[in-house]
Amino acid sequence: MDSARISTQKKILTAATQIFAEHGYRDATTRMICAKAKVNVALVNYYFRSKAELYKAVVAELFENTGKPLMSLPDTVKDAASWQAAMRAWVARSLEICAARKPPELWVARLMGLEECVPSDLTQDIEEKFAKPVRRCFLRLLRMGVKEDDPVALALWASEIQAQCVIYALTKQGWGARFCPPGVCHEAWIKRLETHICEGIFQRLSFQGLPA
Repeated sequence: MDSARISTQKKILTAATQIFAEHGYRDATTRMICAKAKVNVALVNYYFRSKAELYKAVVAELFENTGKPLMSLPDTVKDAASWQAAMRAWVARSLEICAARKPPELWVARLMGLEECVPSDLTQDIEEKFAKPVRRCFLRLLRMGVKEDDPVALALWASEIQAQCVIYALTKQGWGARFCPPGVCHEAWIKRLETHICEGIFQRLSFQGLPA
């Protein structure tokens, strides 16, 4: 594939990511994306065939840069110290994405929020290909710290931890600012939040060993 073709595809993907993140799948149009990318509709159809396929490509690229690094964390665990490090890294990265103020993490957060609040026709496909694999990896990491093989306890822990991060991924810009105390900068607040969440985990969970 020549460099001009790659450059055009990248330009369309970048523009589409921003438009989908700002307007959601339903309200975003191919013409809006073309205007942003400064290309014609024929080029978008040539490279991606349809708005739905373009949306799938956007989600896949964002997942490659955000979801996949999270999924590798359980494989780094060897002992109690590395389990705590992996759990802390998961929480930190989740907050970095959900509470992001700059792209590309901001786009991920907004798309997450929009899919939750205004599900697109492709929500189920996204859930199966991207969201479920990430959740399974997080459950694998959590399971290393739960004493008994209790699916309910595991689900409760997962929902509690994820809720503390995902609340920042709501679609309204500036939503997270209402939680930050006056005089505390965003970065310092997110770091304190990371520490608070992890302290809550480590007070009640401890490394139980690698799965057999």
